[in-house]
Amino acid sequence: MMKRIVLLSIAICLYVSMQAQHTKGDFSFVPKVGLDLSKFTNDDIFVDFGKTVKSSYKEGLTAGFDAEYFLHEHASLSAGIYYMNMGSRYKDFMGEDDQSGTGWSHFRTTMEFIQVPLMGSLHLDNGLSVKLGVQLGHMIHSKISYEMQSWTRDEDGAREYSDPIKSDGDIVDEWKKKFYFGIPVALAYEYQNVILEARYLRSLTHPMKSDVYKESHHSTFLFTVGYRIK
Repeated sequence: MMKRIVLLSIAICLYVSMQAQHTKGDFSFVPKVGLDLSKFTNDDIFVDFGKTVKSSYKEGLTAGFDAEYFLHEHASLSAGIYYMNMGSRYKDFMGEDDQSGTGWSHFRTTMEFIQVPLMGSLHLDNGLSVKLGVQLGHMIHSKISYEMQSWTRDEDGAREYSDPIKSDGDIVDEWKKKFYFGIPVALAYEYQNVILEARYLRSLTHPMKSDVYKESHHSTFLFTVGYRIK
């Protein structure tokens, strides 16, 4: 009796696995929405009086879709188009000595892109898939924003603070690098057409034209949920 139960369980598992597999020639659209975390690598800010502030990951929204074609039940090619809000941010910092100082807060660079990933995927029987490809992008908007306040010490030794300054302006044209090229790698899990994906994206291009960024690249983690429409 136990042997029959085991064999029946194995048969059910095999049937479900076969039903979940894709077949050669399948074509589908996969709308996705999610969150990206991005920063510039090797992008330290050198503050007055010898301080250095390292870049941190900035959160942003991403949304788009993939069109996917199966060359084989375990292999597919896809092309997509996405909106991605990328950039970098910095922790609040202060540059000061005994007589004066300047504090900076909410310092971040925002770059909005239209991105086109071209991916090859290897699909496993358990719903997992691994992906590798290239990604092209075009920047549609960019800005740098921060708040700044300075202080000086008066004759009595007390601090006198200036009015806070808020800046939220476009990146100057001479610095803008609109073309993006990067390498994405991803791990995804699919169940009943719902797809959860984690992707890491590293650019081969620099985020800006300035020599300050000649050793810097975009580093981005992308987390999305999508639904396969056949």
